[in-house]
Amino acid sequence: MSREILLELDDLLQAERELSGLLAAIQADEQEAKVMYARLQDWKGQSAHVLREQIEAFFLEMSRRIKDIEEHKSNLTQYVQYMKQVDGAS
Repeated sequence: MSREILLELDDLLQAERELSGLLAAIQADEQEAKVMYARLQDWKGQSAHVLREQIEAFFLEMSRRIKDIEEHKSNLTQYVQYMKQVDGAS
């Protein structure tokens, strides 16, 4: 039994647009978090220190995830270009 996976170029382009939208939303959230983090600089004490550490860990994880999504988007973009070339060659 042979199984085929069929992908429309439009579906790939839609996925690319959705990844772009996701990146934009995440980056906007990151900016908002940075503004809140800046407000913490006036806070003193142990709870402020713990909160700063938690937010810094959040930023590290956010940066890692943004990098992963950007890499996936780049791979998808390359694949879309390849599919366009293949489609144009046939």
